Amino acid sequence: MKTLSIFLLALLATPALAWDGQDAEQGTNIMLSNRDMAAPGKEIIYYDYSKEEYRTAEVTSVYGFGKSVQIELYDVDTGINRTFEMEE
Repeated sequence: MKTLSIFLLALLATPALAWDGQDAEQGTNIMLSNRDMAAPGKEIIYYDYSKEEYRTAEVTSVYGFGKSVQIELYDVDTGINRTFEMEE
C-alpha cells in the first residue's frame, strides 16, 4: 500500500514539473519534461504534440523575453535545430 501511495504522489506531482510552449517556426505545441533542465549544454527530453512522441535534444541557448523564454536546441533524433517559445 505504501508503494502505491508513493507512486500516485509521484504521478500527481509530474505535471507540475512540465513546461509548455510552442515551436517558433512550426507553430506546434511542445512540452519540456522539466523546466530546470533547460540550460545550455544540457540534454532534455521534450514531447512534440504534432508527432505525438518524445524526443531528445541538446540545449544550445536560453533567452528571456518579457513573459516568455526562448530556447534554441539541437534535436538529436532528427538532426534539426529548433527554437521553442516557452510560457514564463
